[in-house]
Amino acid sequence: MKKVLNREQIRELERRAAAEGTGYAALMENAGRAAARVLIKKQEISGKRIAFVCGKGNNGGDGFVAARYLAERGAKATVILAEGLPTADPARQAFAALRDTTVRICLYGEEPAFASQVLVSSDAIFDAAYGVGFHGALSEQVAAIFQTVNQSRAYTIAMDLPSGVDCDTGAAAPGAVQADCTVTFSTLKPCHLLYPAKERCGEVIIAPVGIPGDLIEKQSHSLLVLDAAFCQTLFSPRRADANKGDFGGVLCFCGSYGMAGAAAMAASAALRCGAGLVHLAVPESIYPILAAKMDEPVFTVLGENAEGFSFPPEVWTRATACLAGCGLGRSTRAGMLVRRILAESRVPVILDADGINEAAEDISMLQTARAPVILTPHPGEMARLMKSTIPDIQANRPQRAAELARETGAVVVLKGAGTLITSPEGELYYTPTGNPGMARGGSGDVLAGMIAAFTAQGFPPVVAAACGAYLHGLAGDRCAARLSQTAMLPTDLLRELPALFSEFEAGR
Repeated sequence: MKKVLNREQIRELERRAAAEGTGYAALMENAGRAAARVLIKKQEISGKRIAFVCGKGNNGGDGFVAARYLAERGAKATVILAEGLPTADPARQAFAALRDTTVRICLYGEEPAFASQVLVSSDAIFDAAYGVGFHGALSEQVAAIFQTVNQSRAYTIAMDLPSGVDCDTGAAAPGAVQADCTVTFSTLKPCHLLYPAKERCGEVIIAPVGIPGDLIEKQSHSLLVLDAAFCQTLFSPRRADANKGDFGGVLCFCGSYGMAGAAAMAASAALRCGAGLVHLAVPESIYPILAAKMDEPVFTVLGENAEGFSFPPEVWTRATACLAGCGLGRSTRAGMLVRRILAESRVPVILDADGINEAAEDISMLQTARAPVILTPHPGEMARLMKSTIPDIQANRPQRAAELARETGAVVVLKGAGTLITSPEGELYYTPTGNPGMARGGSGDVLAGMIAAFTAQGFPPVVAAACGAYLHGLAGDRCAARLSQTAMLPTDLLRELPALFSEFEAGR
């Protein structure tokens, strides 16, 4: 899995590299050359007009190195100083090295018209104005430069990150650079994954700049990007003498009148993901529908009385995970059922949809749950849980997910573009799979069933959640490729799962 470092972590990593002999000047030289080589791989540069928008800090120094490197290889390079001469020591050294080269220098403050003409007529533009330290708003002068960059037809490469985006939060100032490609140095940063900054990055390429791999390995990180290898290691061949009890039991309290489909999709996903037994505890009103539709689950019909839904205690007997909420509906009975499940369950509880909405009414029921809890909210449900707003959640996704996990003691799966999974201990995973075709009712029911199945089979809650989210998105991507984002349905995800597990079993 790829590490993602925030601004303080990347600065700490660079300090450690400098202490071990890889100084800032060497890192700058390697960064500038690495970004330049990306352009060389993408297009012929000899005789081409290439502009470099450089700031006063070390990000500008990376741009100076790239300009020198490409000029030595025949490019017509022009450096545009966006806010004056460099002030950081390594950047000043890199700027001084331009004296005996063919690189032209333009101070934007003195020649704005000329600088704009350079940008408009360039074949490629390197954005080296701001690095990881940027936050806040753009000055009027810099905003004017970036407007010209964004209107240009030139291929634009951002060095480390697009200028005008916040490294840690993914916020983008109005007028931030829109890059075709971002060359990030050493590791990914949060802004390469979080919206709206992610949309400004274009293609993201990670370039090593000479920091030893063991230092990166030891460095604390902001989050980890999930990959197929992570999931592959979790699935070993089944023993020849295995029986259904070896693969756990999922007890599902899902569905209500009018929403039987949610229970069916969740249960089907749990079955497709290897659970040995799936037990559906459902209201009498939907039992005939589900019993006619599904052959594999065991059913318990929930009784209804003044105290809510009733069920015999033996339903817990073979359960190793409990899923509650998919299509459960909002009612007094549903609320009492969720409270009872959280109070009585001795096995991990996956709480989805209406189960989350019920818990949002009294979050203490999560804090006092007797077993581990996994929450799978979409942004609206997350906002209700945190008594916040959807814009606030979306603007601070990692921070809000971590806060809720700490507050409730639950694993939190914050769904959406780039689903995030976090544990109360602070583990944070990012899901790179998935697409907008999955944004429709039912997709979350499938995800909840998948996570329940993995939990039932003994995966630690945060691992079950991370694996479920990654594979759910991967199945969605395959559906989109086969059926289109417009036409794909949540039930199509279920049909992709067998092929995915076949590949795992074959070791691919």
